Amino acid sequence: MTRQDKFLLLAIIAVLALVGVHAFLSVDFVKHGRKVISRVELKNLDPANNGINIEVTEPWYNPKKVLAFNVMEPDERNFDRFDVTRCLLQCAQELGDRDYSRIYLCNKGDRLYYINADDFKQLGEQYKTGETLNTLGLYVKLPQVTYTLNDSVAFPQHSGMLSSIEDAQDWNTMMTNLLR
Repeated sequence: MTRQDKFLLLAIIAVLALVGVHAFLSVDFVKHGRKVISRVELKNLDPANNGINIEVTEPWYNPKKVLAFNVMEPDERNFDRFDVTRCLLQCAQELGDRDYSRIYLCNKGDRLYYINADDFKQLGEQYKTGETLNTLGLYVKLPQVTYTLNDSVAFPQHSGMLSSIEDAQDWNTMMTNLLR
């Protein structure tokens, strides 16, 4: 084998190694990322979360400091919109000290919406387990701080007499999409 052939072989190996590393780092982080809050940890936050198949993950390579709140297929028990919202608010409370820029809301690995970290942390600070009126207010506030993947507001701000009903409809739409 000539010196030129050895150099060519080494270059091919280096390119293949770079392609492999790039493929590993760009794998969909929702499905294959590092778990920040696992199902077990979610259950430890509140016994009512037992059997709920939701995890918070982050990519292995995370320069943008993003997280994913991933609602998976029910396997141990069915869960509803209220369960998902409660878990989301509990995760917001739990992630209050963590440094991240946004959290994606995902259904079975597919990104649907995102919430900026500041808004998400504020929801976590405002959430108090057991305070029903406060919690219901956060349920309808959640769509107001949610964005689509193209950076537009997912649900418009409502005003007037019917604004509470429209906010509740937005929450219902958002949760329906997360549970589809």
